[in-house]
Amino acid sequence: MQTDRYDWLLVQLDEVGEAVSKIAAALLDVEVDQEQLLPLDQQTDALLEEVFDHGRIALVDARTAAMILRPPSRIRAYAQLLAQKSRLLHELGRVQASHALAGRALALQLEAADLETDPEKVDHAAIEALLDRDPPLHLGARQQQLLDALDGSE
Repeated sequence: MQTDRYDWLLVQLDEVGEAVSKIAAALLDVEVDQEQLLPLDQQTDALLEEVFDHGRIALVDARTAAMILRPPSRIRAYAQLLAQKSRLLHELGRVQASHALAGRALALQLEAADLETDPEKVDHAAIEALLDRDPPLHLGARQQQLLDALDGSE
């Protein structure tokens, strides 16, 4: 039974990895216009809903979402997809929605780092990339506490 759950998780992570790669490739292509990004936006929405039940996960705070999404690898995958979706929304001119998704992605990356038992698996690069956004993302008290703890553990 545990093996089935693990296999299912690996399939989900592969699907998310493919979606993240597709978004990143589209965003790196300077020739792509907004009309070409719209189907990718819709596909990302469908994947978020199908794999992560995004409609419900989005209703709870990041800490609760992380507990629902466990293990940390799944939380990171969800956060990566949100971060890429954020970039996509930014390119589509939906800056406010982009900023909100990036903030959620950062909060979830920090929650995943807090739950991770292997410090090598913490996605420092993703966290740094989200922290380097302009304008900077707002950190709540919990996120600042998790970030401080993460900085102290390095």
